[in-house]
Amino acid sequence: MLIVLISLIVALACIGGWVAYQAVQAKDALERAQGTVATLQTELTSVDLMTLDVSSLTASADSFAADVSDAREHTNDPLFKLAENLPTLGPNLTAVRQLTDSLDQLSTEALLPIVDFGKTLTPDALKPVDGKFNVDLLRNGDTALQNADTAITATSASLASIDTTDTIGQISSAKTTLTSALGKAQKQIVTVRGTLGTVEGMLGMNGPRHYVLAFLNNAETTGLGGGPASLSMLTVDNGAFAITDQASSQDFPTTKGPVMDVDANLLGIYGQGINQTLNWSTSRPDFPTAGTLIKGWWEKYKGGTVDGVVSIDPIALSDMLQATGPVTLEGSKEQVTAENAVSLLLHDIYLRYEPSQIQASTDAFFKDAATSIFKGVTTTSAAPDALLKSVNKAIDSGDLMAWSANADETKLLEGTKLSGVMPTDNTKSTLTGTFFRDVSVSKTDYWLETSVNLQTDVCSNPNNPTFTQTISLHSTITEEEADTLAPFVVGVNFKGRKFSTEVYGYGPIGSTITGTQVGDSSVGGSPRTSSEDLGRPVGRAVVDLAPGETNTVTFTYTGAAGTYGPPALQVTPMINTTATAIDAPGCK
Repeated sequence: MLIVLISLIVALACIGGWVAYQAVQAKDALERAQGTVATLQTELTSVDLMTLDVSSLTASADSFAADVSDAREHTNDPLFKLAENLPTLGPNLTAVRQLTDSLDQLSTEALLPIVDFGKTLTPDALKPVDGKFNVDLLRNGDTALQNADTAITATSASLASIDTTDTIGQISSAKTTLTSALGKAQKQIVTVRGTLGTVEGMLGMNGPRHYVLAFLNNAETTGLGGGPASLSMLTVDNGAFAITDQASSQDFPTTKGPVMDVDANLLGIYGQGINQTLNWSTSRPDFPTAGTLIKGWWEKYKGGTVDGVVSIDPIALSDMLQATGPVTLEGSKEQVTAENAVSLLLHDIYLRYEPSQIQASTDAFFKDAATSIFKGVTTTSAAPDALLKSVNKAIDSGDLMAWSANADETKLLEGTKLSGVMPTDNTKSTLTGTFFRDVSVSKTDYWLETSVNLQTDVCSNPNNPTFTQTISLHSTITEEEADTLAPFVVGVNFKGRKFSTEVYGYGPIGSTITGTQVGDSSVGGSPRTSSEDLGRPVGRAVVDLAPGETNTVTFTYTGAAGTYGPPALQVTPMINTTATAIDAPGCK
């Protein structure tokens, strides 16, 4: 639009000395403004607050505003305005002046206030202080956007009043272009304000919110990483947050039937335990399912209303402690560090107590650890960019997930790894999943090593692709350890004689499972019936391992003709990271 105005001013410069001079000066100013438009568009659409160059954005906005204001000064010169009375040429001059006035109005009343607000969006300002978010920052942002919305409405009204009936086509086109741009900007502001409103709700700015923090125990694996061994109620009120209640998995009975009804297909795949045992609520590799079940457990046996569920495991805590530094537990006074968090919380703690005391003592320890670590992480003076990096790593690896009972909040999570939802098509990637669930009722996945190899010809044969998952499980526990460790650790079902793990293979969307094979084992293991879940074929096998033994499972799938993205693997977050490999000839 600025280019059109510049061209018009050049054409109008022929009307005489002083008016021509004003026209040339306006042209030069608008050309300078035009040069900053692309930079402003890039800077204003940046969503990475950690890399946003606020000083550069401010300089660009100030430069744009100054140049447009300069152009407005020249087009509002008395002689320029006097020339607007000339026949034929006059209406064109008037329209150019009014369009320039509109740009200046937009700059001063919308752009500059938003940029001023942007200066406050620093990582330090966004970081919680003493257990509270800076909610005034959000309120100020909403006010700035509301004022910008009002300014755009006024500018649009000014544009609508510009008479282009007797002007050349370029001027009418410029008016149309600017009007369209303002409409798009206004829609974007409405969207952003809606997002801010949702975030304000999440932070308890419209009334307290209650979220269950589920601390998953990867030593007893389930599809999403581990059962929720320890739960804390996080209450958020006007940005201030605190743990207001706690529970262990033992506070939720397993003998009173299902906590809620689930689809019969899920019961066929995962058994009745998925909705009758809190620890198995995370069996399905779909966090909304887990969140709904955990909400049901808490509300039924603890009371109140749960607005959402967040899961985190010791692996994620270890990542965060890399940024925050050690945390001292309030009860035992020992330090939890990035180096010892996983071993302490998933192994060492079980070796401290007599067999009869393990369960009660570890429950008390985990409550202390949950409170102390949460306080340490949320009141840290760590660099915000380092903490955000660790959080992103935990999200990417599936060690941190979130679910909300609020539909608007759910939309914010859609399409992110934080949601814990597998893709619903093969467009961006052709995902194959491998998930594990301990059925020994043990804590021995500390000694479990796993690997997954995917072989596929999907890139060279998209009309009839095949996918083969080869999954290896190896127990590193020794017979001596299995014989001497408490049944609570090695498993009450088999008491260390063997360790039993269910393996679930989820094929690509739209494929069918064509084979399941389980390798040899001295203590058992077998394939089970296949099924379908989340739009994917599901293979299931039970792998039994004696101490020190290795076994394998192979699932094969055939895909229909279609469009496939590059092959990808998703696996259960394990204490010992699963080694993965993809063999896909022809793929980039």
